[in-house]
Amino acid sequence: MRFCATLILSAVTATGVRLAAQTTPPPPSAVALPAAPTSAASGPMIQFDNPMYDFGKVAVGEKARHTYFVTNTGNETLQITNVHPGCHCTTAGDWTHKIEPGQTGTIPVQFDSTGFNGTITRTIEVYSNAKNGPHKTLQLKGLIWKPIEYASTASISIPADATNEMSTTVRIVNQTDNPVTFSNAVSAKSLFDAVVKETKPGKEYELVITAHPPFPTANTSGAITVNTSLPSTPTISVNAMAMITPAVQVSPSQIVLNPLPDRATTNRVTIHSNTTNLLSLSNPKASDSQIQVDVQPGVRSGTFTLVVVTPPGYRLAPGQHAEVTVESNHPRYPVIRVPIMQLPARKTVASFPAHPNAPPVTGHP
Repeated sequence: MRFCATLILSAVTATGVRLAAQTTPPPPSAVALPAAPTSAASGPMIQFDNPMYDFGKVAVGEKARHTYFVTNTGNETLQITNVHPGCHCTTAGDWTHKIEPGQTGTIPVQFDSTGFNGTITRTIEVYSNAKNGPHKTLQLKGLIWKPIEYASTASISIPADATNEMSTTVRIVNQTDNPVTFSNAVSAKSLFDAVVKETKPGKEYELVITAHPPFPTANTSGAITVNTSLPSTPTISVNAMAMITPAVQVSPSQIVLNPLPDRATTNRVTIHSNTTNLLSLSNPKASDSQIQVDVQPGVRSGTFTLVVVTPPGYRLAPGQHAEVTVESNHPRYPVIRVPIMQLPARKTVASFPAHPNAPPVTGHP
């Protein structure tokens, strides 16, 4: 009996040891719950498909059109109150004024490229009741090119005593892929005539504009039109200008005194002849004996410099007039006069005493 009890006790003890050696099982892992569905943003929300549109390359004079799509991603009605293009060249069509939640509306715009050249960028301001931005900016950009490249104005500088015809040339370039011809250059003014010369077949030309004597005494301009074989640009127009230069130029035309109180002031006046006759100057004078004046030859033939020196602090009294003169050999300008003007004195700003209760200033804050 004692032996059986010992065996039973040993078995129970071994079983207990084995149970104690086992690892405690881990607790069950937490189960991830599905996220609650996200509700629509509170209030009206605005979203554009593409706030910047590049219309690419268009010929000058053509109209670029585009429609922006706008979606209301909120949960209340989106109201677009105003669409304002940044310049008169861009216009907005009839846009969608009210857009319900989840719906999409449109904002059509049009850009007129007339008068433009090169890369342009234009803006369109959009105003609404959107909670995520009541003021949004759209952009429209692209490249404006000219099928026919040429200067729209041409100037001919004509000396006052010129007797021979004078000419200038305007280069014309065809930038399309097809050859273009130019013909029938017509001038609106009898002073000018024009002829087109081909320099590179179908691609490059020269418009030679000639002014014929007798020339007018004042500047004159007139349009010259040329026919082309390009359907989109049947004619081109160049404004020809005859710029009649005066026989004698004086620069500056007057002397403005801004005297320095502690030293003499020197002013210089350039006198230049535009005539074929060589100009000579002599006997420079000043109306006020305090003013010194001298004439010096310039680097170029027919160019002179009047050097006018006023003493320290020199001023003209109110109502006083002064000038410097120099004699010339030009029959139309025997005496060249340069008036002297006085800058008004600066007004002094009245100073006011500090308030008796003001704190003293002790330095920078």
